Amino acid sequence: MYRDNAAALVAVAQHIGSALESSVAEAAGRTLKAHTPGVMWDTVWPRGDLWTDWRVPGTYGLSLRLWLNANGLAVGLRPFPDAQPGATEHAVEVINSHPLEGYEVLAGRSRVGRDVGFTGGGTGEVIYARWFDRSTFPSLDLRAEVLQAARDIAPIMAELNGDTTTMDANDDGLTAIVAEFKSATGYPTPGHEQDKADRRDFAQLLDPEELSIVDRADLRPIWNTQRYGGTGPMSTLNKSIRDADDTEYQRIIDTFSYVCWGDDAPAIRINRALEDETLRVRGFGESVMMKMLAITHPEKFITVYPYTGPKGKLRMLKLMGIAAPDAAGRGELQVASNDALHARLDRFFPGDPLGMGAFLYWYAEHDQSPSLEPVVDPLDDLAEQMLVDRSFVDDIVALLKDKKQVVFYGPPGTGKTYFARKLAEALVPDPARRPVVQFHPSTSYEDFFEGYRPETDADGLMTYRLQRGPLAELAARANDAPGRRHLMIIDEINRANLPKVLGELLFLFEYRNTPVRTLYRPDDPFELSKDIWFIGTMNTADRSIALVDAALRRRFHFVPFFPNHGPMAGLLARWLEREGEPAWVGDVVAQVNDELERELGGPHLQLGPSHFMKRGLDKDALQRIWVYDVEPFIEDQFFGDATRINYFRFDQVWKRFNDLAGESIGEMSDGGEPEI
Repeated sequence: MYRDNAAALVAVAQHIGSALESSVAEAAGRTLKAHTPGVMWDTVWPRGDLWTDWRVPGTYGLSLRLWLNANGLAVGLRPFPDAQPGATEHAVEVINSHPLEGYEVLAGRSRVGRDVGFTGGGTGEVIYARWFDRSTFPSLDLRAEVLQAARDIAPIMAELNGDTTTMDANDDGLTAIVAEFKSATGYPTPGHEQDKADRRDFAQLLDPEELSIVDRADLRPIWNTQRYGGTGPMSTLNKSIRDADDTEYQRIIDTFSYVCWGDDAPAIRINRALEDETLRVRGFGESVMMKMLAITHPEKFITVYPYTGPKGKLRMLKLMGIAAPDAAGRGELQVASNDALHARLDRFFPGDPLGMGAFLYWYAEHDQSPSLEPVVDPLDDLAEQMLVDRSFVDDIVALLKDKKQVVFYGPPGTGKTYFARKLAEALVPDPARRPVVQFHPSTSYEDFFEGYRPETDADGLMTYRLQRGPLAELAARANDAPGRRHLMIIDEINRANLPKVLGELLFLFEYRNTPVRTLYRPDDPFELSKDIWFIGTMNTADRSIALVDAALRRRFHFVPFFPNHGPMAGLLARWLEREGEPAWVGDVVAQVNDELERELGGPHLQLGPSHFMKRGLDKDALQRIWVYDVEPFIEDQFFGDATRINYFRFDQVWKRFNDLAGESIGEMSDGGEPEI
């Protein structure tokens, strides 16, 4: 019975420890790892108390402790970074120099402190804590008390740990940058929470008891996917795993186990796995080793895996103003740089190595961004250049902020694609972050997002590799630079079979930063960043907006581009006036568009102004445009109806217009004024 009671107490301690670990670390401003006691006090007696430590990694017992016994409950500092002689006396000396209201030194068998009946530890075991008598338990908010204690004891914990950084976080220049990162990216997003869940899944696979029996296919997602951070292509390691016989595979597993769980220091384990022929595995490089260590020891290793390169630790050290480590071996370089970055960022992301990595990748992109503000408002400049009201531009930007995607729809020649490209340039100056793709009837999911493509391996054998399409490439770029806007223009969006091309991406258009399992990534959840905007263009001469999939229609805002209606009405007339071209050209086009709208029952098949935005316009130039650009369009719309086709031939249009407004047409004199 006593043992069962002790087991129940330990189970409660474990639950409290794991449930509060991240919150306690955040409150204390540093990484803390939950520890709980064994069931037995000694070889004979089951324990009769409960304690949970949230301990500074690498210390003997420097921690926040919650300690419950038959008399009451204490919450406070266990002040033992080591177990050297005189540790209690040194701890009490530091405590006395930082008195906290309501806290006292509590003990059991110690020579110092008030005896409250604590049992366990050495004869000098003490805790600097607040004491709660059993009578206060019904009204006690345990979680709030634990988190408050974590905040209270943080400065004493730092001094006992010998932390060299004593600067208050509010005075640190990095504070504002971290705040900007969290504001710009919304960290932590559902995608980051998924990453943490993936780490737990991977950790189970790499557990010493499971690793020896795990299936090969289950291991590959650790290095082949972006889950909990990517390591880059690992085709050689995949081949080593695939081609290994049972004996070789067991040797590979032994190497994995040694790297994750060996008795040597991590740096030594990395060096040996890279150099020792008994451990070395082709393709098993230091980036994969660092990811495995980050998975199995998240309290110590951050999610930046390479050492060199644009995403490596060496660059991150430079960004943080930290000197590169002076070490000879690759293992020492990896571990020392990891520890330096971890120590620098721990108070901003306590207990959160994923947050540290996400911030560093964001900051690396942020550091490359131009810091100068534009001399003029690019949207003002755009509105002036495009001859539209600034309010129209602001409306489109507001629509993009709302749903993240819009479609410009209207007849051909109304400037949809041109306007989209100019708007993209104003919103996203970096060309690499604003690609243009064009849909057509043959466009597939594999073309747009990703799909398998054949290639030959080093032995000349045919293999298939998952190759990113333009959307997957842009998504990867956005994930590497959270908080920075990216924009994709999809020209002629309605010419493709959209449900087939978009697949599950239709869900992601609405539910951004939500991980889903895509067609070719069943083991690698994909999310579409909220930083990616889309502008589609849709030619209503090809297909009516009424035929667009209702699910797609709900996820996009639709912006009309019609020559005689809305913001684009009068655009040709404004362009002719600005360029000094004859105004009557605009009058002719406007008259014909009114006639087409009556004949066709709507504005979707009107003449776009871009046909006529040419310099040197006169009757002959207009006739050439009409015969070779406009009349083929008219013949297509009124196919088989000779009467209506003839009605819109140039000579008939010219006669009607001349009858109605002939006085506005004249040959230009030398002075530039029309002769009437």
